[in-house]
Amino acid sequence: MYSKGQVVTVKITNITPFGAFCELKDATGLIHISEFSDFFVKDMKQFVNVGDEVEVEVLDFDADKKQVKLSYKNCRPELLKKTNSQIQETGAGFQPLKEKINSLTSK
Repeated sequence: MYSKGQVVTVKITNITPFGAFCELKDATGLIHISEFSDFFVKDMKQFVNVGDEVEVEVLDFDADKKQVKLSYKNCRPELLKKTNSQIQETGAGFQPLKEKINSLTSK
């Protein structure tokens, strides 16, 4: 019925501190607060209100329960952080720390 990555239009039915509930054609859905933006979200009413119809991306679908996990931000690139802004690993890992500890304990 719904597949991962599919873009659907939903109607917002309720907003809670942790997400927004919505209805689809044959299922109910939840947009978790973490799926509104990669940036800090203080209030989901900055993005949607009860009664709004919005496009979202399907993250997961439970056919038995007829429940859908949805993402608001995946349909809006301006709400996603750039990949190069994430913390990058150094490659050295904990080796410098291990060497420092060894030098202090060997004295």
